[in-house]
Amino acid sequence: MKILIAVDGSAYTRKALDYLFSHRAMFVDGHQLVVVHVCTGVSGNVARHLSKELVAGYYAEESAKVLDPVKALFAEKGLSNYTIDSRHGHAAEEILKAANDAQAELMVLGTHGHGIFGRALMGSVSTKVLSETDITVLLVQ
Repeated sequence: MKILIAVDGSAYTRKALDYLFSHRAMFVDGHQLVVVHVCTGVSGNVARHLSKELVAGYYAEESAKVLDPVKALFAEKGLSNYTIDSRHGHAAEEILKAANDAQAELMVLGTHGHGIFGRALMGSVSTKVLSETDITVLLVQ
């Protein structure tokens, strides 16, 4: 099974990863993991004044801040059955695109657990992902 894991460098991501590792036989061993990270996109108004190399460097640097610790954790756990998908743009939209591109059968997201009131005020990546996919989603709070 292909399992997409969305990571953002937060404690919620770490909780989701810890959950997967604690249920390794169910979610890790024998499965292909796709780790996706989405950088917030640089505004077009800003990007047009910068070189493509500078913008690409920014995305690479920001992604590395999140993905390098995940790669180190996977190495510590002896995992090699994963690929990395680094994107930029709106998080929920890019996670959905990544899941479709990877033909994922399960998405795993850490959630902040704001509740109904918090989602009404702030919106939520997990809420948007849930509302716009037919793929099974595991939310870890």
